[in-house]
Amino acid sequence: MSRKIDKIAAFAVMVLLSVCTAVNIFHEPRELSEKENRTLAQAPEFSFGALFNGDYIKEFETYAADQFIFRDGAVSVKADVEKLLGKKGSNGVNFGSGGYLLARPRAFDSGVVGRNMDAIKQLDDTGLYNITLAVIPPAFEILKDRLPAYAYEDSAAKVEDFVEKSSWGSNIKVCNTTDALRSHSDEYIYYRTDHHQTALGSFYVYECLGEYLDYTPYGEADFGRERLSKSFRGTSWSKSSTHFSKADTIEKFTLNDGGYSQTVEFPDEELYLDGLYSMDKLDTKDKYSVYLDGNHALTVIKSDCGTGRKLAVFKDSYAHSLAPFLANHYDEIHLFDMRYYSGDIIRYMADNEISDVLVLYGTDTFVSDTNLEKAGEFAETSDYFDPPPFGFLPDTEPVGDDYFEDAVMLGDSIVAGLSMTAQLPMEFACKASVNTETVFTQTVPSGNTVVGAMLSYENISKYYLQLGINEITFRPLESYCDGFRKIIAAIREKNPDAIIYIQSIMPVSHSAEAKSGISKDQINRCNNALVQLAEEEKCYYLNVNGYIAEPDGYLREGAASDGIHFGVPDHRKWEQYLRTHAVQDRRKGRKKAAIQLYSGGGEIDMEAFASDMLDGVPFGGEMTKAGDGITARLFGLGEGEVRNGIVYTCGSAADEFAAFETDSPEAAQKLAEKLRERVETKKLDFEGYRPEEMPKLENAVVISDGCFAAMCVTNDSDAARTVIGRY
Repeated sequence: MSRKIDKIAAFAVMVLLSVCTAVNIFHEPRELSEKENRTLAQAPEFSFGALFNGDYIKEFETYAADQFIFRDGAVSVKADVEKLLGKKGSNGVNFGSGGYLLARPRAFDSGVVGRNMDAIKQLDDTGLYNITLAVIPPAFEILKDRLPAYAYEDSAAKVEDFVEKSSWGSNIKVCNTTDALRSHSDEYIYYRTDHHQTALGSFYVYECLGEYLDYTPYGEADFGRERLSKSFRGTSWSKSSTHFSKADTIEKFTLNDGGYSQTVEFPDEELYLDGLYSMDKLDTKDKYSVYLDGNHALTVIKSDCGTGRKLAVFKDSYAHSLAPFLANHYDEIHLFDMRYYSGDIIRYMADNEISDVLVLYGTDTFVSDTNLEKAGEFAETSDYFDPPPFGFLPDTEPVGDDYFEDAVMLGDSIVAGLSMTAQLPMEFACKASVNTETVFTQTVPSGNTVVGAMLSYENISKYYLQLGINEITFRPLESYCDGFRKIIAAIREKNPDAIIYIQSIMPVSHSAEAKSGISKDQINRCNNALVQLAEEEKCYYLNVNGYIAEPDGYLREGAASDGIHFGVPDHRKWEQYLRTHAVQDRRKGRKKAAIQLYSGGGEIDMEAFASDMLDGVPFGGEMTKAGDGITARLFGLGEGEVRNGIVYTCGSAADEFAAFETDSPEAAQKLAEKLRERVETKKLDFEGYRPEEMPKLENAVVISDGCFAAMCVTNDSDAARTVIGRY
């Protein structure tokens, strides 16, 4: 009888294995395991080479294990058994009391945290922003009383202490939310199955931030609460895979009077939300993405709250459930995920008139991700800080009196008139009747020549030149310009870095033109020559004439007794013009030179290469050229390591291309390895962010040939190979 039972059991096992094998063979392979929140291995491509060296067998075993039809159930049973046997946790997740799955925090890394703090301090050094920093502790820290015995690690406390000390001596305001959250630790402020805070936890952070961001937070009683889902199981559940945890509830808070009208847009992706919630995400496993539709490179919230305020947020996903509260106090909130955003952040904030900045990260991100360094790089290298091109200077941001404290103006009697009524704290070196030649011979009461008097002032960084009315009727135009060149050379000899302004010849009235013979046409001809002179000599031309003259180009009658030497009303106009036409270093703090990435030379026209790539290869979004500092960081390049190169990135997708020339084929091969490392890094970034981008990265093109190395991530690898092959 027992032998018959054994045979039946053996037959049943064989049938079960056969059924499982058949099902595994014929079922459609999955790309993503929602249970484990990761991409799954796909069937390897067969080749005899891979078969004989063992790679095919290894890859097939991984594929078979990942695609096993009962995999999710088996993983959960394993975790449940471990919990019943008294294990403290599974796969980096602690089994806490009350059904909490408390993910073990990442180890404190002073190097990573230090690099992030350096990046924030670089932003602070620009003097452009009011910066608040908040690093949100994990549930592991706040709910540590729920941990198994001896499971606690003080990683978050170390981060908190390091951040506080690193901010000393800066203008960065550090908002410590730990105490506020700990005082509510008996409330539902963290999800049981996920690493994020609940909406209630974000409310307490919002309350805490009010003091630092200068808004008065609404009270909890001012909000109505609506349950959006009661079946959320998050990242901790996916890692631990245990069934022993109750599903979480997701809520939204809305002001009792209905609140404000708000919209969300993702500019790089041309996507929009009418409201702050992406309700279709409630039908997916990642229900937390109901807040702002989850991770995007750039998210812009617009609200009709009418405060006139704008806020930039450098963030990870901890900010998503906080943003609905902040949107009640800002007309616009611009949220940047620096893992995916590679644009010139300084230029963007300037274009959007943003001066308030919140840096908000969960502790785990702050100790492991250094993409904030991209913002720090742009704080040093953004073209926003570049002075305007030489020559004609258009309107600029107004400057105050302090701008003129290290300035001197050289001129004739017209400048002498201004010096007598001046309301700007600048120096003057002037004398009646002088011109571009006699300023080197005519003396002032101190005994210096006019030019000598100008150069005698110390600590001067700005020189204003205004000459010409006394010579344009008789001096050839070329000689007149040569006189200016001589003055400019004298200034540069004393102060090579000085800013030099060449001011236009001032207008004369109709009556003065008839009496003196100084014509409007002569003035205009000389002023046109001064514009060209300013470009050639790397100076700035100030068209004060156009600001003071009437629409017909003449000085108004009655402005000057002689029709030339105007008085106080026009002096005030002149000064106002100078205030609104001023070249300034927008950085109020230290200024570091941009990295000189390229050593120079090279045979390839990289701009032509980029043009061919953009024209011949389809990319998944707008491509933006990366600056030298960002390029060096993305690819781990040192000063002068490559001769020539170019990089374009995409803010909304994984697409990217790069090309470099090196000094030797060996250097190019080493560089190709860095390009492959870059692809692997992007895989880690996009695997959990936009898994649909992974096929591009799996098929990325990396080529090294001679002294040339190139990489391209795109849906059309063949097109990329074709363009790269031309170079």
